[in-house]
Amino acid sequence: MATVYAAVTSLMGTIQLISQSTSDLQEDHKEHLKLLYDKVGSMLEFLDTNSDDEPMKDLLKKVKDVAHKVEDEVESHIWRGNHKTLLKILQRVFHLPTKAHERLLMILQRAIEEVDSVKEELNKLKDNNNNNNNNNNMRAGNFSLGGSSSPRLQASTLENNMVGHNIEQELMRGQLTGHSSQLEVISIAGMGGIGKSTFAKRMFNDPSIVSFFDVRGWVTVSKDYNLRKMLLSLLQDAGVNAELDKKSDIGEHREEEEEEGEGGGGGGGGGGGGEEGNLKKKKKKISDVQLANHMQKSDGELADLLQKSLKGRRYLIVVDDIWSTEAWDEFRLWFPEYNNRSRILLTTRDIKVAQYASYPRDPSPMRFLKPEESWTLFCQKAFDQNVCPIEFENIAREVVKNCNGLPLMISVVAGALSSKRTLDEWRKVAQSVSSLVNLDDYQRCSGVLALSYNHLPSHLKACFLYFGVFPKASEISVKKLIRLWVAEGFLELKGFEGLEKVATNLLSNLIDKSLVVVGKRSLNDKIKTCRIHDLLHDLCLREAESENLLHVTETPVTTYEGSRKDSSQVRRWVSVYPKDGRFSPIRFNCRKTRSLQVYSYITEHSRSKLGLNHFKLLRVLELKTSWYEFPSEVVHLVALRYLAVKVSRSPKDLPIFNLKNLQTFIFPQNMPEYQGVIYLPSEIWEMSQLRHLRSTRMYLYSPPPMVSDNEVKYRALENLQSVSGLIPRCCTKEIFEGIKKVKKLGIYGTKDDFNSEPRCLENLVDLHELEALTIVSYRKFKADTFLRLPCPGSFPPNLKKLTLCCTFLLWKDMTIVSMLPKLEVLQLRNNAFVPNIVWEVTEMQFPKLKFLLFEQLNIRYWRATDDCFPCLERIIIRNCRFLKEIPQEFADSMTLQLIELHQCSPSLVNSAELIQKEQLESLGNNMLKVYAFDTIKWRIW
Repeated sequence: MATVYAAVTSLMGTIQLISQSTSDLQEDHKEHLKLLYDKVGSMLEFLDTNSDDEPMKDLLKKVKDVAHKVEDEVESHIWRGNHKTLLKILQRVFHLPTKAHERLLMILQRAIEEVDSVKEELNKLKDNNNNNNNNNNMRAGNFSLGGSSSPRLQASTLENNMVGHNIEQELMRGQLTGHSSQLEVISIAGMGGIGKSTFAKRMFNDPSIVSFFDVRGWVTVSKDYNLRKMLLSLLQDAGVNAELDKKSDIGEHREEEEEEGEGGGGGGGGGGGGEEGNLKKKKKKISDVQLANHMQKSDGELADLLQKSLKGRRYLIVVDDIWSTEAWDEFRLWFPEYNNRSRILLTTRDIKVAQYASYPRDPSPMRFLKPEESWTLFCQKAFDQNVCPIEFENIAREVVKNCNGLPLMISVVAGALSSKRTLDEWRKVAQSVSSLVNLDDYQRCSGVLALSYNHLPSHLKACFLYFGVFPKASEISVKKLIRLWVAEGFLELKGFEGLEKVATNLLSNLIDKSLVVVGKRSLNDKIKTCRIHDLLHDLCLREAESENLLHVTETPVTTYEGSRKDSSQVRRWVSVYPKDGRFSPIRFNCRKTRSLQVYSYITEHSRSKLGLNHFKLLRVLELKTSWYEFPSEVVHLVALRYLAVKVSRSPKDLPIFNLKNLQTFIFPQNMPEYQGVIYLPSEIWEMSQLRHLRSTRMYLYSPPPMVSDNEVKYRALENLQSVSGLIPRCCTKEIFEGIKKVKKLGIYGTKDDFNSEPRCLENLVDLHELEALTIVSYRKFKADTFLRLPCPGSFPPNLKKLTLCCTFLLWKDMTIVSMLPKLEVLQLRNNAFVPNIVWEVTEMQFPKLKFLLFEQLNIRYWRATDDCFPCLERIIIRNCRFLKEIPQEFADSMTLQLIELHQCSPSLVNSAELIQKEQLESLGNNMLKVYAFDTIKWRIW
């Protein structure tokens, strides 16, 4: 049973949550809960097994069923209604037993008995297996690698770099930059997992290709594509938002703050997943205002806007993973012919689609890897030093041979073997791969993927299967994924402080095993998004549905076969993809469903009823469509831990006071500068489990005071880690004391919001654990400076990252920023500072700064002395069209590794290249890389 470990950890988390958050438990209940927690926890040691033994499989299924049954019964009892009758109140006051208390006690006693029974069976089976294994080991030796020759156990994150195909790459460069002036479609065809997207990504990011084309765009089509999302994705790549940025003036501040971002459906390919980090062109994210402007347009208007944006520009568009000729016909006319050597690079699994799209040019078939190329890829994925230990080489060679040169199979098998320590374990994997040799390519690949999944440790399996909840081919926010894992209860509870860290390590393990691909990275190289291959997504769906775990449907009006009689048929995760974007109330057996995610991309706001009356135990609710108003049904879902919903008509007061178990609450507005402030209820200070709170413009009431030893203190949300969207007038000492453990804070507001509280930042010094601060102004027109920065001593003492957007600060205030002792990341977006001729940095400033981003800043000159920026590693400048040069003092920098320029002037590019040249000539340093994208080719001053 793949998800037995998750079922047990989920039950343990539920027991602990109830013990912490339920105030009217009697002492015998608490004792029984603690005893049940300990007994359940003691079973974890039995669960990390991949045994093919049928008795063990049956017993693990029994463990999972018991865990789910106990959890369902306990939660159903605890969360069943919050209203107390007068009799119940009197009975509680006078400590009289009630039927409800007696019922809970009976549930706990029965649960303990069932767990004891299952554990006794586990012990017996374990003893038998140990005796058999000892006898086998005495008869046949089992060599275990140790020391320096052992395979990697905690391998570093390796990204899917291209191996081999050197001749093909050179030929493709020639085709893409060839002399033909006509628009040409170049097709790459081959089976899934053969490396088409990786090859296209290598071409997309090749320096000679980057410099040749004015515009590059990437769109992932997939089987179930969405034309509208594809258009929006290409509009982002084409830079259409620059015009909208001037109108809305709120820019792209959401790129780092959009923690729950999604891809999928049609767009979001991002240069093949963006696995080259800063080598790829960063795609601009659409802000709420920009998205609202786009969504008002029809598909035809968006297509027209795309054509206009491409007019007169030499472009390269990658159309990745297209499945049909009908799909190609639908958007072929988006790409106009200007006789300027533009190109479309297309990848597909269907040779007929490739021939149709690129006619009369023949498609380029993607070949399998040659034996030595396969060996190189395997060693890269399986071992830290890219060298196979001699003891394993014979087995490894046999495994690689049986993969028949398919890169995905090689990567996945290598990832599975990288955590195996003994020759016996390697032999078992090799035999399994060998048994698939005579199958066709697709079946063999599917078999290898299933084999890799089967060899995952138990604690990883549910985490991996959860990828099936998301749409195929989607890029998934890592922060969102981790918060969902936490809410679902997949993680072994080791204290709340460590949950996100545990989840991050689990994701790294899945990446190391080549089951998950890295997408975009942040400035400081942390993983922002990830995705899985389509074949692996199919595997997730297949395995999750076989365990009655996941149900994916186009319409929520459905029933499970036998659902009213057999509760095992009721899925715990449900994903709804409404057909044609239309949503209708949910009507199926959902009494035990824990996760509901509705993915809809309709343009108008839904007024539908959700039909949530029977979702009593729901933990996760995410509504991707924009609701007309806050769904009133949500307030009765008292077991919710994760809630994400967007509405067009914001209520003044959010009725969430019943949701005491919320960990993550996301409530963005479509156009926050127009919709007014969202007022969170005062009861939010009783939500002790709250960890992440994000909106776009919200008001917090002050926390209730508590008098202790004649000293007034305020109630605090001890688990709260991030708050985004707080308006300036909430930046008070009382509120900051209430959120004192927060590590990330976003202060958002209109010009009037900031004008009313110009000194709102002076209380930040009370946030001792704050590491990341974002300040954003929603404003339509430029105006005088309205915000004042406090002195350096009034900033949070541990601040490492600062993002400013549309704040129109005076440049003299940059001196204050430069003195922050621990600042490592500084992002200045969309007129963070007022337009100015020169920014001059003098003396020893920015002592710890490593990453610097300029975006849409109106300055002409940047000057700095030799001793500034002593730790700077990366400079990224986007759309600063008037900036003429980067200080030449950086030619002496021993730390600078990257200068990346987007839509900048030729003189700025020349100055960066001169710095690179001087570093190489005078210091012998070839570490510095310079990349320029979409350089301006006309004089603008």
